Amino acid sequence: MSIPASFWFELTLALPLVGALAVACVQPATVAARWALGFLLATLASALLVAGSFDGARLAGPPGFAVDALAAPLLPAFALLHLITLLGTAKSRVSSRFCARLLLAAFIHAAALTCDHAGGLVGLLLLGALLPLWDLGDRARPLRGYVLHMILFAGLLVAGWRALEAGDTARGLGWLLLALLVRGGIVPLHGWVPRLFQGAAFGTAMVFVLPVVEGIVAVRLLLPVAPVWMLDWAAVACLVTAVYGGAMAVVQDEVRKFYAHLCLSQTSLLLFALMLHTANSLTAALCLWISMPLALAGLAFAVRALEARFGALSLREHHGYYEQVPGLAICFLVAGLASVGFPGTIGFVPMELLISGSVEHGLGVSFTLAVAAMLNGIAILRAYFALFTGKRPTTSVSLQATAGERAGIVLIVVLVFLGGWFSPGVVASRHHTAEKLLERKANGPAGAPHR
Repeated sequence: MSIPASFWFELTLALPLVGALAVACVQPATVAARWALGFLLATLASALLVAGSFDGARLAGPPGFAVDALAAPLLPAFALLHLITLLGTAKSRVSSRFCARLLLAAFIHAAALTCDHAGGLVGLLLLGALLPLWDLGDRARPLRGYVLHMILFAGLLVAGWRALEAGDTARGLGWLLLALLVRGGIVPLHGWVPRLFQGAAFGTAMVFVLPVVEGIVAVRLLLPVAPVWMLDWAAVACLVTAVYGGAMAVVQDEVRKFYAHLCLSQTSLLLFALMLHTANSLTAALCLWISMPLALAGLAFAVRALEARFGALSLREHHGYYEQVPGLAICFLVAGLASVGFPGTIGFVPMELLISGSVEHGLGVSFTLAVAAMLNGIAILRAYFALFTGKRPTTSVSLQATAGERAGIVLIVVLVFLGGWFSPGVVASRHHTAEKLLERKANGPAGAPHR
């Protein structure tokens, strides 16, 4: 007797939520980390079974949730992102509360991705914004900047949703778009992103920014009914942010600030591709949604392992860590180059699609995209040379990679290069999904989710 795909879907939603409740009460932290690892591995396995059994027809699950062509491949990608985050967290920095937050984030992202009701989606995004606040409170770090931006985001999001429910489409869409720009850190509403990476745990900041959950709201609620001029203005703002983030990443002297601005640039490119609302740009966005979070998570894996050994990292001088931790150096370079679309990696085809698909919007747009990618590439190479080349420090303590780190490095390298081999099939699937999204836009409000 075969197990129905709906069972695996329900398990994908239930496992991280049950895991969060379980590990919150587990002591010591090392045991909680092992439990969290088990729950995340099981979640990844069930998400892969859902994606593998998805045949293109809408797969219903618990009331208000369903898997469609957009969600099916992103479920395992999001589960893998949270797994890499846990693998990259040093034992000295793991706590039961961190594990609980990570599992809660995995549940919220899977639920938001498959939520079939606008009100439920809004509620999940608001709930997700509380997790970094919990982390900042635990660490006694300043909350004001993050709280002010999230209050603005919450107010605009709820106002936009209620206006849409009331039939005030123009005002609702405007407020909703502004809310997504705040949540995405689009200039000039980006100040909370570097502050979050400096104040919160690296893992907490990663799983809040990298899934780009604001893109889910854009696809479900905004794109089907938003006027072209509104999407065009949003695309311009996202493109400016991509260039700004890349330029800022080049000149940063601290690794966390460098990584925060790199994430800002890369996530803005994804939102830009969504806002262009063409078949090629949407295909590129849906492919980037898989490749970009995983590549940046791999880059963060190396950075966090270095921080666990050497403390806060500066880019003002050359540290020469390559001989001490060559595996981390390889992981950093491979994942970093993948995030900017180096040939043969998981990010190459999405970036190529994005730049080539922007030609119909003018040479200036394609040139600006190339500049953003170039700046990101320069920033990554500058950081690599600063961290891993130069003087050769000596230490009496062994700094070799742990078993968990070696497993993470192998997993990341395999993903980066194996993903490139499977790109043609993924692109074909994502292009079909993009065409369906454009059909929904052509059909107007009738194609939008339930409110």
